[in-house]
Amino acid sequence: MKIAVLSDTHIPARLSALPGLVYEACVDSDLIIHAGDVEEAEVINNLSNFAPVKAVKGNTDILQLPETLTLDLEGFKVCVAHGSGPYHNVRKRLIAKFRPQKPDIIIHGHTHIYHQSTDHNTMLLCPGAIANPTGSRSMVILTLEAGKQPDIKKIFF
Repeated sequence: MKIAVLSDTHIPARLSALPGLVYEACVDSDLIIHAGDVEEAEVINNLSNFAPVKAVKGNTDILQLPETLTLDLEGFKVCVAHGSGPYHNVRKRLIAKFRPQKPDIIIHGHTHIYHQSTDHNTMLLCPGAIANPTGSRSMVILTLEAGKQPDIKKIFF
């Protein structure tokens, strides 16, 4: 299963539209996960032309989106939340929040910086930000196949 993972699009506050490279990355996706700070429903509508979209509410969103998602994908339990509060310990807070679900993967946004690590057999993944005012813009293609290690392809633009 090929999953396009993105976050922090901040449209129209920081960008007027998604860059074309985002759409190109989503073309062959089976699912798109948006980890919050969508800001405009049209972003989700446009992405849904490529694959089903699952999105969570970010700290700047007024859209009616869930705060968290727990998805079973190819035998992996994937939990998604935007994150909030100080950036420096957002992952610690998310690990504590999702501990009862025993996730294999936690996807989050908020920090605007690509990050991938493992904590007690849980992969922590932040795709970075599409609308990053202070650095490179990024997203991730996450490929999940039952019984295999997740494959992560970083896309910087």
